[in-house]
Amino acid sequence: MTDKNSKQLAAEIESFLAANPAIKQVEVLATDLCGHFFGKRYPISKLATFAREGLAMPASMFVLNTLGEPLEGIRYGVADGDPDAHFYLVPGSLCLNSWGNKPRAQMLATTCEDDHPAFFEPRYVLQRVIESFGDRGWHPMVAFELEFYLFDANRDADGLLQIVSNPKTGRKDTATVLSSTRVGDFEEIIDDIIHACQLQNIDTGAISSELGPGQFEINFNHHDDVLRAADETSLFKRTVIEIAKNHDMCASFIAKPMLEHAGNGLHMHISVVDDKGNNIFHRGDTAHPRLHHAIGGLLETMPAAMSFWAPSVNSYRRYRGGISCAPVSLTWGNENRTVAFRIPLAKQGAWRVENRVPGADANPYLAMAVTLAAMLHGMDNKIDAGDATTEAVQGRDKNLPLKMTEALAATRASEALKVIMGEDFIELYCRHREAEAEAFENHISSREYDWYL
Repeated sequence: MTDKNSKQLAAEIESFLAANPAIKQVEVLATDLCGHFFGKRYPISKLATFAREGLAMPASMFVLNTLGEPLEGIRYGVADGDPDAHFYLVPGSLCLNSWGNKPRAQMLATTCEDDHPAFFEPRYVLQRVIESFGDRGWHPMVAFELEFYLFDANRDADGLLQIVSNPKTGRKDTATVLSSTRVGDFEEIIDDIIHACQLQNIDTGAISSELGPGQFEINFNHHDDVLRAADETSLFKRTVIEIAKNHDMCASFIAKPMLEHAGNGLHMHISVVDDKGNNIFHRGDTAHPRLHHAIGGLLETMPAAMSFWAPSVNSYRRYRGGISCAPVSLTWGNENRTVAFRIPLAKQGAWRVENRVPGADANPYLAMAVTLAAMLHGMDNKIDAGDATTEAVQGRDKNLPLKMTEALAATRASEALKVIMGEDFIELYCRHREAEAEAFENHISSREYDWYL
């Protein structure tokens, strides 16, 4: 750990303890490949030692599956004897959480400060891509938008999700997009989510009801610290899930929880500034060619990026075509929400691109890392984005992989992603996702008996 970070952590901890003398425990958290948090709960007195010396947790925690189990064919945690990795506290991440039986502190941890970080840590993968921008004198500015569903806490007799009941009327919620009434009727849980975000220093923006019953979106403001933006998005997902439990609800960021209703998306807005703070996509009333080159990179690598933007078997159920569904075409356009990569209206030269492809189940660190890597590839190689799409797009693109196995094959074959994200990481990620898909498919459901017995 650098001396600067150690001093910053010591001051941060001292200030926190002085302001919160009743807090006795702290949760130290890191994020795995699936986007889930793992960690330990400690007496808060341990923080000062961790700030100086770091702490140890098994490196294999990064590569467990969605259920927290080892995957066949992944050597880490098995063939290597399951060694520890050295973790460091992330400066600026110490805060409170409020959803347990009493308030607790929480703090993020990473291997990134070490000379030998875990190359498969999602936060480190994103950091490497950000550093590649920095090598060129560029710095991304980003904002995430997340959709999620609220369901009844209990499933039905068949184990399926039940549409949440309106807390004020008692009736099942209905799908009315941008309804102020729906936001008002669910204001108690929404207010609790926002309050919990404030305690974690997560700066939220617009709140809206979405296309599905029980579906909402809470946005985040633009951030010049990309790692912190991904931290906040990951913490937000955890926050919503935990707060929902206190309201007798179940929250989910699954990409397509119900076939008959809208899926959950993770939209990302990205601009880039130079060392002087100037937007490199800005050229007066028109976008700089760099923006179109960045989009060209996104289009060229989109098939290979799909496994990051749609990382699970369920993810691909969201890509069904139609103007109200997730983009399934290699397209871009100005102020067109049916394309994959949209250039929003640029006020005062604030040119940026919005990636509308990822699902809310994507790992925020990796979804952003592959998006930035694609944009950098496009700008470095001046890739032509082609003509903008000016009409609504409904059809599917035959060159876009819409099955997990096809997407992973495209990822493994992408030299562009290997160059920027690292060949070792790309290979491990593909094997990790393949192993989980194989484990998921290695199960006989009741439908097989219903259809084929």
